[in-house]
Amino acid sequence: MMNNSTLLKALSGLALASVFTLSSCQKEDFMEEQFQTDSVQVDTQHGQAIPGQYIVVFKNGGNNLNATGVSAMTIAGRTATVALRERLLLTAGIEREAIQQTFEGNVNGFAARLSKEQLDQLRKNQEVAYVEQDRIIMLAKPGTDNTTTKGNGKTKDDKTTTNGNGNGNGNGNGNGNGKNKNTEPAPTQPAPSEPTPTEPAPTEPTPTEPTPTEPTPTEPTPTEPEPEPQPEQPISSPYAKITPLAGETLPWHIAMNGYGDGTGKTVWVIDSGIDTDHPDLNVDFQRSTSLIYGDASIEDGFGHGTYVSGIIAAKNNGTGMVGVAANANVVALRVFDNTGYGTVSRAISAVNYVINMAKPGDVVNMSLGSGISSTLDNAVTTAAGRGILFAIAAGNSAVDCSVNSPARVNAPGVYTVSAMDRYQNFWSSSNYGAPVDYTAPGVSVTSTRIGGGIGSVGSGTSYAAPHVAGILLLRGEVFSQGIVNGDKDSWPDPIASVE
Repeated sequence: MMNNSTLLKALSGLALASVFTLSSCQKEDFMEEQFQTDSVQVDTQHGQAIPGQYIVVFKNGGNNLNATGVSAMTIAGRTATVALRERLLLTAGIEREAIQQTFEGNVNGFAARLSKEQLDQLRKNQEVAYVEQDRIIMLAKPGTDNTTTKGNGKTKDDKTTTNGNGNGNGNGNGNGNGKNKNTEPAPTQPAPSEPTPTEPAPTEPTPTEPTPTEPTPTEPTPTEPEPEPQPEQPISSPYAKITPLAGETLPWHIAMNGYGDGTGKTVWVIDSGIDTDHPDLNVDFQRSTSLIYGDASIEDGFGHGTYVSGIIAAKNNGTGMVGVAANANVVALRVFDNTGYGTVSRAISAVNYVINMAKPGDVVNMSLGSGISSTLDNAVTTAAGRGILFAIAAGNSAVDCSVNSPARVNAPGVYTVSAMDRYQNFWSSSNYGAPVDYTAPGVSVTSTRIGGGIGSVGSGTSYAAPHVAGILLLRGEVFSQGIVNGDKDSWPDPIASVE
């Protein structure tokens, strides 16, 4: 969780408008000078509220889900949600054309353009939990390398994360809890045993024995251990190492990160779609879908989703390049159109879809982000609680990501990723902060491109997160080899590794 000092640190020296802008992987193609001078002008739409467009969340969200591995909504629950939505639309006089998204699953509700009167009416409705402003997510076209990354050249020896991020072993591997987590106090339990001896002798024989035994079961209650085992179930799973076939390119960042055979494993890429004809990618057509209202195509007309997918899962097939989890199946969840335009409500719909369709051990890559959205954060946390693993880009605004969703989510199974260069220096435009779990290569990265082939796709935390997604596919957890140089906060990020 973000404290006041962390927020003040993030806000210092920054214009207030830039703090709440969308900051996920949108600036990969600009040189460092542009980040420092005119990035606000270039990214004028990032994070802006969409005038008159709101996310409406019903109170019945979440309680209609089955916790049976895949958390699918019951037929009765879906029927009730649809009926409630229809009733609210009718009562508030909302036209069909105003609807932008419908939510059914963990999040139940809709996104729509609303008049002030309709907004006021919905906010007062007893069946509405809350209303949240919808915002723009804009990607920038990747392409030009940003090679001006600098670090302070210093390395620290404290890579063992005993301060609470992850499980704190000597390898630096963690469970995606973020940094600086506090352990829960347990010393209050012995208190009841003190008053017991002071009672009269006759009553002592009977209650004394039950009294100590009651606190004992309460201490190991599965409340704490239970969230951890879910994302960590595949923790010790071995992975199949591979030798790149003749004709394969092994990019420097994949070699540094580590790689293996991801055959049969599934990654859900919430992005701009995918080049469905790319010979280096295994596309799961059956489960891929578009969350863009009125556009059913999953085809990537922008390029970002195809780049991300190649880093994770490019095939070891004798051509193109090898991905971290080579040969894995990619499910494309399209939330950005061909201009790189997206919305928070689309991202929420995509996570809802994952909760309904994915299984424990599957991995989701979210190389996107926004200003604070409780709805998006809650959806990610719910999915992770069911054993689905998340790799999330920290963002590219050089600010504390505690003010960005879903990068700020601290939960088991959720891994927020910063970016570094080939010299293990922290990328100057990468976001930082307590929610970050690992750093991974994100500068001058090579990947698959729309139209076929591979090439340089530039720099950004967009390309760091998929390295961690690949590791999670192979291992179910993330290992570390050292720490990054020049991190901007008090917790130097462990460098993600497959072993």
